[in-house]
Amino acid sequence: FYLCIKSRSFAYITNSAMDSFRAAFLFLLFGQIHATSLRKTTSGASAIQQLAQQLPFGVTRDLFQSFSICGTCNNWKRFGEEHDGGYLLCMDSLNASELKAAYSMGVQKHDKFSLDVYKNFDIPVFQYDCTVSHPAQICDKCKFFPACLSSKFPGKTSWTLKEAIDQSNFSNVPDRSLLMKMDIERGEWPTMLEADVSLLRKFRQLLIEFHGLWKEKQHAKFLQVMQKLKMAGFKVAHVHGNNFVGTYRNGRFMLPRAVEVTLDASLPLMERCHDPNYELLDRPNKKGDTDIVGIITEPTLLEMPVKVHHEH
Repeated sequence: FYLCIKSRSFAYITNSAMDSFRAAFLFLLFGQIHATSLRKTTSGASAIQQLAQQLPFGVTRDLFQSFSICGTCNNWKRFGEEHDGGYLLCMDSLNASELKAAYSMGVQKHDKFSLDVYKNFDIPVFQYDCTVSHPAQICDKCKFFPACLSSKFPGKTSWTLKEAIDQSNFSNVPDRSLLMKMDIERGEWPTMLEADVSLLRKFRQLLIEFHGLWKEKQHAKFLQVMQKLKMAGFKVAHVHGNNFVGTYRNGRFMLPRAVEVTLDASLPLMERCHDPNYELLDRPNKKGDTDIVGIITEPTLLEMPVKVHHEH
């Protein structure tokens, strides 16, 4: 059962109060159902269904919540293409003097991101893609590797994230001195899952497109990745849906099936996270089509769990 609370802290309830608490909660629950029914002029069954959709559902609910905005950025700048291939970088306190290099994982036919990073920060940019023989973007400090961070391309060069960083000779840089953009078509999940937290801490910001979010059998693995990124100090600062692939819904929660996420390790943690906002610099990936808005990731107060303390 769940209790409406004003913070994320857990409430503790003894066994002796369990029955009275259940009775009180059920009273409030059916009171809310009745009120919902009156307000919406729907049937009692519809009101119950609407309320039930607010309740948490384990790993999937936790995965949704892992994409809530927990770090506030005040100054955004778009890097890359105007539509597909463009990402929002948080410029708050992002000084070129503190950055050593940037990485563009997955470049294929467009990679204006590399050029924009070079122009803005004057740092080396390393590009990786085994599906093409040459870079999509050339700049004075850009270097291309025909290698992927995925093993799904037989006969192609495939590296782990650590091996890719080693190949660039930037493995020994200070923590929070690297940038990385990653769009490698579902290869992001195994790549992040096997990366050491110590390696992830080398990065200041990560711009990652996460794919396959409707695959519920994979949600436990996906959640492990998001928890690892949190452990490495990253906060989700921005989420934009890719309108090429539509949305995934579970109850009242909604995520695009693929999302472009800005994770920043330098932002302070918000007291309370919230659903993603649509930013002024966001653009639809598929030009001319309606963009995805109204992402819902954060639970309501009724969905906050109550931790029960058992007397011995």
